[in-house]
Amino acid sequence: MFKRLMFAAAGLALAAPYATATAETFELRALGNFQGQLQSSKIERPFFEGLEKATDGTFKVKFRTMDEVGLKGFDALRLTKLGIFDVMAMQLGYVSGDEPFLLGLDLPGVAPGVERARKVVEAYREPFSKRLLEKYDVVTLALWPYPGQVFYCKEAMTGIEDLKGRKVRTFTPAMAKLVEHFGGVPVSLAFSEVYPSLQRGVADCAITGSLSGNTAKWHEVTNYLYPLSIGWGIQAHVASKSYLDSLSPEARQTLIDAMKKMEEELWTLADVTFSDGVTCNTGGACEYGVPANMTLVDVPAGDPAKLQAAVENVVLPSWGESCDASFPECTKIWNETVGAAVGLSIK
Repeated sequence: MFKRLMFAAAGLALAAPYATATAETFELRALGNFQGQLQSSKIERPFFEGLEKATDGTFKVKFRTMDEVGLKGFDALRLTKLGIFDVMAMQLGYVSGDEPFLLGLDLPGVAPGVERARKVVEAYREPFSKRLLEKYDVVTLALWPYPGQVFYCKEAMTGIEDLKGRKVRTFTPAMAKLVEHFGGVPVSLAFSEVYPSLQRGVADCAITGSLSGNTAKWHEVTNYLYPLSIGWGIQAHVASKSYLDSLSPEARQTLIDAMKKMEEELWTLADVTFSDGVTCNTGGACEYGVPANMTLVDVPAGDPAKLQAAVENVVLPSWGESCDASFPECTKIWNETVGAAVGLSIK
């Protein structure tokens, strides 16, 4: 029932104008996330494809997804800066090689729960947006999460220390450090590469959102789900500043307001689909995903504390060092924003 109500509300939002329409029409080239994900199919695509009607013709949108144009996501920041797309989805872990500061929004283990993830995003939103604008001429329009990031594994495991010796798919440098701390071997793979990599033995385990892996059918090539959430795979929708500057003030505000509404819908979806992803994968109730019969690994009582110790002793210092090397104010800003919000500090 909640799903029907939520998506019905989203449909009503699209049917009504976001703001008073202007007499002008502006073309908008938008690139979204991977089309197999619920966030894209249920919210992102309907949003962009319905934007022309919702704005009374202010925006004429051409929407494509990453996989439709053959991209993996690692070059999203550069493509937006170059103006290849006007508005673009961006996975922060994928682009952190270009700009480590951005990953301060999504460091593994800092925000296991969605409420804490929201605190992190709100604390870091201003410096995050300022850095993107000043260095890349890119404007932040939305920041939102996928469901909690968990472990899909082929062989049996009893807890986080069983990662030792296993090849584990990661997608951020900080996540790789976490896996190394527990004796695993990180393998950096784009989302689209994970299924065949698990199938061929390139990876033994893989990290992604509980429902994201389910709808991508990772349950066909893995057998065990370890549901200790290490984060929420924070995403951004950004726009090139030159594109926003080309809009009328009214059209610009209309787009900003519309993107904010979409962001709220995506936060709601991430929250409700985390547990559904776990139960869909493990033979339980399944409202959003694909029913599967993976074995659910009970999280040992001591594993959350082991995760937090790794965050404080390995993840934060390592990221802080690399980030300060490219942006000397990095850890100071993080400590004053995210750190203050969640009670952590990079020494």
